Amino acid sequence: MGIPTMVVTRQGFARIVANAFGGLGFPAEGPTVYEFPAEMFGKASDLTPLSRNMDKIVYGLTRWQPQTRMTGTFAPPKVRVTGKDYDEAVTNMNFLFLRNLWSDGLPIAPPTEERVGWILRGTDLAPEMAVGAVMPRGRIATVESAAAALAMTGGRPEYLPVLIAAVEAITRPEWGLWAVNPTTDSVIPAIIVNGPVAAQIHLSSGYGLLGPDPRHPAGVAIGRALRLVQQNLGGAVPANGTMALFGGMRATNAVFAEDDEGLPPGWKSLSVERGFPEGSNVVTATPVNGMMNMGGHFGAREVNKSTLTMIARFMSIPNMANWSASMTLDDWNNPDLPRGIVLIPRSFARSLASDSGYSKLDVKTFLWQNAGIPWSDVQAMDLAQDLVSRATKLVPQGSPLPIASRPEQITIVVAGGQTAGHCYWMPVGHSNRHIVSKEIRLPAKARWDDLLGQAEKDLPRVMHEPYPPR
Repeated sequence: MGIPTMVVTRQGFARIVANAFGGLGFPAEGPTVYEFPAEMFGKASDLTPLSRNMDKIVYGLTRWQPQTRMTGTFAPPKVRVTGKDYDEAVTNMNFLFLRNLWSDGLPIAPPTEERVGWILRGTDLAPEMAVGAVMPRGRIATVESAAAALAMTGGRPEYLPVLIAAVEAITRPEWGLWAVNPTTDSVIPAIIVNGPVAAQIHLSSGYGLLGPDPRHPAGVAIGRALRLVQQNLGGAVPANGTMALFGGMRATNAVFAEDDEGLPPGWKSLSVERGFPEGSNVVTATPVNGMMNMGGHFGAREVNKSTLTMIARFMSIPNMANWSASMTLDDWNNPDLPRGIVLIPRSFARSLASDSGYSKLDVKTFLWQNAGIPWSDVQAMDLAQDLVSRATKLVPQGSPLPIASRPEQITIVVAGGQTAGHCYWMPVGHSNRHIVSKEIRLPAKARWDDLLGQAEKDLPRVMHEPYPPR
């Protein structure tokens, strides 16, 4: 833009800066980036390294010029891998993808033209159609590149519409992938699916829904494919384009369905709460940065109240992502502000409705009233002082700081095994972004029916019963 610019950043963050500039349409090589020891960026730190390298800063502001002159988009050439037989070729392909940082470290299936073409049968959308820019690197996710990622994870054509909708959701600017992908926070997209499509593709809403399940392989395949999109198109390679310190659950993200059939009478599904007609096929994307199992009991009203109180205490654990230094009161009051996800199994949800007379909003209101960060913790959090000043505009000084501005911001999803005794808390990650929901676009009915018919042959319905016959 003609403005002399250079960047001083922490050691290891040069690629993060390059990705960010590349995603904005500037040469990824610049502006000039100089890395300094991470210790220099703490409070009361030693700035000697900065003063000793002042000549580099002067050079960056006065003499540096980008070497990249060409602009535009391009599709890279296809890669050919050979071997003495198919097994050796697959092995060579896996090594090649690892060396080029195209794989995620787990074995991948070859994304051949034939396999990707098979996956593309899952949509009527044109292969070259742009789905979204995957920030911060800014490479464009197309229908075909999403299909290629799904092919690499061993996915199936009927999974593709859900993956495309998930990519659409997280690439919306308001979802904040430009911050979620590179951050030091170990944040992942949680993708919740509502509608008939979940059961049709064998996406789990029950026992073990966040883990591996041979009866319900869709969640792992879709979530891993979404991670490959984030990595290969968004630049999120650990210690290179993403600085998440721990990377929890990043191998497969979290892709699961709400137990629509298990909702108590009068309880709306998440998609209906988000404004979609009942029965719509919808994905909802929320950033989360952890998972906590919470044991509990249910039955009588007081027992249910005790379990909800326990959940509220888990939600009250101070989470820095709840409060960003850049968050404004407008952000805080945004109805789409993510505040975390509470997973409640159907048996507990039905007990809350029948034994306690609670609506879903009643449960949210109880949690909102009882989940608060103690004032002493608010004062102790190592953030700018404006956090305390903003907090006093929400609650009287000394009162617990609520985790949301209103009960409706708390997301409750009915999901999990049918027996009770446990709930699950997924705290928000990298806050002051938006929850985003997208409708899932299925192909024409005849093609969709053909795909589901083939899936039934490959993975018979009996395989998805609790205990299939041997």
